[in-house]
Amino acid sequence: MAGRLDNNQFQDPVMELLGSVLSGKDCRIRKISLAENQIGNKGAKALARSLLVNRSLITLDLRSNSIGPPGAKALADALKINRTLTSLSLQSNVIKDDGVMCVAEALVSNQTISMLQLQKNLIGLIGAQQMADALKQNRSLKALMFSSNTIGDRGAIALAEALKVNQILENLDLQSNSISDMGVTVLMRALCSNQTLSSLNLRENSISPEGAQALTQALCRNNTLKHLDLTANLLHDRGAQAIAVAVGENHSLTHLHLQWNFIQAGAARALGQALQLNRTLTTLDLQENAIGDEGASSVAGALKVNTTLIALYLQVASIGSQGAQALGEALTVNRTLEILDLRGNDVGAAGAKALANALKLNSSLRRLNLQENSLGMDGAIFVASALSENHGLHHINLQGNPIGESAARMISEAIKTNAPTCTVEI
Repeated sequence: MAGRLDNNQFQDPVMELLGSVLSGKDCRIRKISLAENQIGNKGAKALARSLLVNRSLITLDLRSNSIGPPGAKALADALKINRTLTSLSLQSNVIKDDGVMCVAEALVSNQTISMLQLQKNLIGLIGAQQMADALKQNRSLKALMFSSNTIGDRGAIALAEALKVNQILENLDLQSNSISDMGVTVLMRALCSNQTLSSLNLRENSISPEGAQALTQALCRNNTLKHLDLTANLLHDRGAQAIAVAVGENHSLTHLHLQWNFIQAGAARALGQALQLNRTLTTLDLQENAIGDEGASSVAGALKVNTTLIALYLQVASIGSQGAQALGEALTVNRTLEILDLRGNDVGAAGAKALANALKLNSSLRRLNLQENSLGMDGAIFVASALSENHGLHHINLQGNPIGESAARMISEAIKTNAPTCTVEI
């Protein structure tokens, strides 16, 4: 039994009533979401009291309330007793360092919480250090969401020390935490010995080419990390080229996100070479990097021999008709790519024609996004006509291409007729 009570302007008195329900002997509620209400520390205390006796609840979502440090302390004290809750979200609750210190203390004895969400809570160095100390002793937490706080390099270093000891945590989210090369270097040293972390989110930090060198060394030695998100850092070509070297040698990474990193053709060329060697990567995200036709052609060349990549994101990557033609040529022989996103480029009618010709032969592609690509009427017709010979595509997006309303209707109808199993956005 689950309850969704989000965004209801519930205040503390309602939590007293809910607490009574949760305290009942016959309570069978397993999941409750109370996100985006007006719950303060008194309401959190009422819920905490119920957790002392409740034996059914496994998920509690208190995201976007105002429980503050006192509310966090009450819930933390309950966690020392409770033996059923496995997932707790305190995201956006202004719990600060004082609150997270109490939660960390509870984690030392609690053996059931496996997912803890603490994003956007004004947590700094002290809170990170306390959490790191707890992770050295905790034996249940598998996912820690710590994004949009202010732990900085020193906080990252504390967590890195914990990763050398902890062999339980699988997912660590450190997005938007003011981490630079110093912090990431120590984190990467920890990954050289850690054997459980499979997902690491470092989006929106300040990692430069120097930090990328440490990432490369870790990825060449680590065999457990599968998801790495480096979106919106400062890698530039030199940093991305270093990571490309690791991609060529790594045997575990499946998802790599390099969006918005000032990457150009040189790094795309290196990544293309790495993809010819790599046998594990299934998702590569290069969107919002000016890799241009040369970079797209390099990646396309890899697609002719790579047999594992499933999703390739190249939105807003300065790709014109030449890059699209190279990708089209690759798709005539590639048999594994399922998602190709080219939104916000300039492939034009010539690029659309090349991709359309590929669709006549390709049977693996499931989703193609050509939104905002200056296809024009001719380009859209090329693609629509090709779909009569393609039975694999499930979804195609042709929005934002100036083809006129009547032509759009005609093309949409043609696709529905030629490819009834393919949904079209136009």
